[in-house]
Amino acid sequence: MIATRLKNIYTCFPGGKHKVLTMSYDDGRTWDRKLVELFNSYKIKGTFHLNSGLTDGERVPQNEWADLYLGHEISCHTVLHPTIERCPVEQVALQVLEDRRNLERSAGYPVRGLSYPNGSYSKEILSLLPGLG
Repeated sequence: MIATRLKNIYTCFPGGKHKVLTMSYDDGRTWDRKLVELFNSYKIKGTFHLNSGLTDGERVPQNEWADLYLGHEISCHTVLHPTIERCPVEQVALQVLEDRRNLERSAGYPVRGLSYPNGSYSKEILSLLPGLG
């Protein structure tokens, strides 16, 4: 038996870092204002998964998103936060696409991430998402 030696491949993050801390928050609640302020003071980056169709008083208004989340990532979380595994796949596609369009208008850049509302998904949804960007 001939043993083959593989070279070690080292993948690094920006700045040559080998480990990173990820901070991920859902729903765009008003306490994000304080959280982003704290993150900014410590140079911590976060991903904020927003629902573009939910506008109750506990949520950061859409007209604040670009400024508040500047330097952080804005990501999809569907328009209305349904438990998507229970929805028809066509409705899931609309929830994701419309949320993405709304978020991109606010953020001013392409939005690529998604956090599953209520942690809900299915194999069918997983195969649908790449086609939605």
